Amino acid sequence: MFKKMVYLVSLTAIGYIFYRYWDYYTLPYALRPRHELYNLLKPGGLFGHGVGIIGSAMMILLLLYSVRKRTRLFGRFGAVSRWLDVHIFFGTIGPLLIVLHSTFKLNGIVSISFWSMVSVALSGFVGRYLYIQIPRTLRGRELTLEEIDNRRRALREELMQKYHLEEREIHQVAASLSIKAGQKTLLGLLFGMALADIKRLFTFKKVKRTLMRRHKISKNEAVEFLNMVTEKALLERRKRIWERVHTLFHYWHVFHKPFAIIMYLIMIIHVSVSVWLGYTWIF
Repeated sequence: MFKKMVYLVSLTAIGYIFYRYWDYYTLPYALRPRHELYNLLKPGGLFGHGVGIIGSAMMILLLLYSVRKRTRLFGRFGAVSRWLDVHIFFGTIGPLLIVLHSTFKLNGIVSISFWSMVSVALSGFVGRYLYIQIPRTLRGRELTLEEIDNRRRALREELMQKYHLEEREIHQVAASLSIKAGQKTLLGLLFGMALADIKRLFTFKKVKRTLMRRHKISKNEAVEFLNMVTEKALLERRKRIWERVHTLFHYWHVFHKPFAIIMYLIMIIHVSVSVWLGYTWIF
């Protein structure tokens, strides 16, 4: 709940800024100096420079996730999964603040950094999706295939005992939730999983209403039952495609890292030149 609230407040504030000053951001570059808020909103202005600094700081701080994941440093400061949440938040909000800083004025070497940043941010959402396809503990440790099997069997036993269902009936409900994704190619697998998960968002409510009507159970009971069936079915899917998802994750890193390196190198050059020329904001 807290995480959703932070995203809501942050995205609402940024959305309002875009809306409030859209007349400036859409002006031709040659006319912007005549705008009454030019000195405030321009990349070197009080606001424009400020959001650039905050956005850049976020892009640097999100690297701490890699340090936390690969070393024992910061190990006592929360689980890896929590660090990933912060990493994704900074990777979402930071680029938006840098867009405000740029005022959509992209030219020269900075444009390479900007579009590298966009590529990194967008591919980051794909990386997050692939990450959650690999079953993990609450602290972010990857489950072994044996642990996945144990959890799947435990869910099956609980469903059969608590709801007095046969294995066949559980499979029928799971099938109605559209969880399978069996495409042969890696790219097909990725799109197949995503489409199946999107479809499940719409079928979940339909199946829930059907269960409530046919079996005369409450809404909470239906949701609890479907959540358990969904978890079991997802575990089965993730076990079946375990190796292929790891291969996809490897190729994702191959794509993601070079753009990140380009982005940071040019950002360092951009910031260094700005400071050298005297653009130090309020300091």
